[in-house]
Order: sequence, then C-alpha cells, then structure tokens
Amino acid sequence: MVKAAKRRSGRGRRLRLAVSTVLALIGATLLLLTLVPELQSRHHWLAMAASFAPYGWLCWLVAALLGLAATRGRARLLVLPLGLGLAAHSLVLLPYLPDTPTASAGQTTLNLVAINLRFGLGDLDQLAVEIDRAKPDVVVLTEVTRSNAKALRQKAWRDRLPYRMGTTGDDYSPTTGIGDAGGTMVLARVPLTGLGRAKDTRFTNLAVRVDLPDHPFVLVAAHPANPQHGLNPWLRDGQSLARLAAAHAGEPMIIAGDLNATAEHLTLRELESMAGVTDTATGRGWHPTYPSDRWYPPLIQIDHVLTSQQFTATRFESFRVAGTDHLGLLVELAVS
Repeated sequence: MVKAAKRRSGRGRRLRLAVSTVLALIGATLLLLTLVPELQSRHHWLAMAASFAPYGWLCWLVAALLGLAATRGRARLLVLPLGLGLAAHSLVLLPYLPDTPTASAGQTTLNLVAINLRFGLGDLDQLAVEIDRAKPDVVVLTEVTRSNAKALRQKAWRDRLPYRMGTTGDDYSPTTGIGDAGGTMVLARVPLTGLGRAKDTRFTNLAVRVDLPDHPFVLVAAHPANPQHGLNPWLRDGQSLARLAAAHAGEPMIIAGDLNATAEHLTLRELESMAGVTDTATGRGWHPTYPSDRWYPPLIQIDHVLTSQQFTATRFESFRVAGTDHLGLLVELAVS
C-alpha cells in the first residue's frame, strides 16, 4: 500500500508539473506577443491570441503554484523562472490599475456614448433610456442598419440628437442568419461636418468635425475588421484607420467605436502612435466589453474611446443593451 501511495503521489507530481509547464508556455507566448507586438502580424491566430494577453498573468500564477506543489527542496529553484514571468506580466497589467482623475473647476465637459448594435439588433428603446440618463453630446454607433436609421429619424431621437452623419447596412436576415456590419453613424446635439472616410476598409470608418461651442474637435467613428476576417484585412483596416486619424494629428481629436483590438494589439498601438491619442480606459480598471451576451462575463475590451491631450477622462462606465454582444461605453471628458 505504501508503494501504491508513492506511485500515486509521483503521478500527481508529474501531472502538476506537466500542467504547470503548459500554462507557463501559454503565459510566455502571451507575454511575448505583448512585448513584441510585431509578432502578431505573422498569423491571424497569433493576433487572436493577443486578445487574451492579460490572462497570461493567471497562467503564470497557477503555473507557479502548481510548480511549488510538485517540487521539494532545491528542486523548487526550478519555479524561479515562473515567478519572474509572473512579475514581468504584472508590469504589463499596470495600465489596468484604477486611477481617478478629476476635472478642474470651470472646465468644459463632453459626454460621449459608443456602442456596437450587432447587425442592428441592439434594443434602441433601451439605448434611448441610457442616452436620456447620460445626456451625451455625441453618440457613435457601429453596425447600424437601415431599420435603425429609420427609427433614429423619429422625432424623439431627433430631439435628443438632431445632427447625424454616416452610413447604414442591410437589415439582419433571421432566415439566413446573415447580418451587415458595415454601417457606422455619428449622432450629435451640435452640428457635424464630414471630413472623409478610411479607404478600402471592410466597414465604414469616418471622420467628422464636431462643432462643440468654443471647443470644436475631430471625431473618428471607428470600426475596422477583426482578426477573424483574416490577417491581411485586419492589418489593412488598422493601417487605413490610422492614416485617416493621422491626417488630423495635432488637432483636438477623439477616436471612438468598436476597434476590434485590445490595448495589447499591434493595430491599436499603431493607431495611438500615429494619431497621438491615448485610451481613456487606461487607469480606469478592468473593463472588458465583449462578448456581453453569454452566460459568462465579457472577456476582452475591444470597444474604446481614444483622445488627444486636450481631453481628460473624468468618468468611464460601461452599460448593457439587449440584442447586442457588446457593452456600450459612456465616457465623460474634460476639455482644455
């Protein structure tokens, strides 16, 4: 019986070591994709894997704990690299730590709402409740359909946000299960002026000038392709969007919408670098936005509001609307 117990114990240690090794390899891969984002351009599976880079921290943690449980004495020194990996990945997560910047007295504030309507199936009545609560100056809608546009032309919506600009897609077909994600629209309480669109993108990405009194700014309503559409479309759309935004670098600018990229993705980093913008989610804690229609909580944040240095986020919230698989974002900005 003693020998059988030892064999079982040995098998248990080997199993823990094997699982620890696998988790360490996953953590190392996610850490490498974060530290060297250019690797994401090698294959669309690497780009998709980078979506889950923050979870690499959990991989390192569990790997280290299993390694400690499976070793004794000096053999525990083998766990040291796992601890180093955990420490390195902890540094990657620093932007997710919460901070609470506040607006200075007398500063102009701007409220912005952004949400993906998922083939136009998002509940506009429920969205209207959120908009009446938030009273945004600007709303960015992606995956807008013709039926959405018809509803948005009704008096109640025109009273809320009388100015609008953008495109619409075909209505979702429940028979075929086919939806059109191409429509992107900006609604505002102040006048808008069109500034152009990104070229050759799968969905509409457009730039408008928002005539906020005393503080006009450029708004880029964004919806580039995701890696599931293929590596080349993802990279091409990201580069085209970045060029559109870069044309207005140096001006007060906001980029908002479903960017189909997390903070660790190559395309989002290039956009931030070329346009001179930062993510309002930085320092606001962990706010995954997708998918929001499952039994489990959202896993990744691909919906963003990026701003130039003239804006400071003083409030950052997400909200849920039935019918869509994205959480909406409500961001309050102080304008300098």
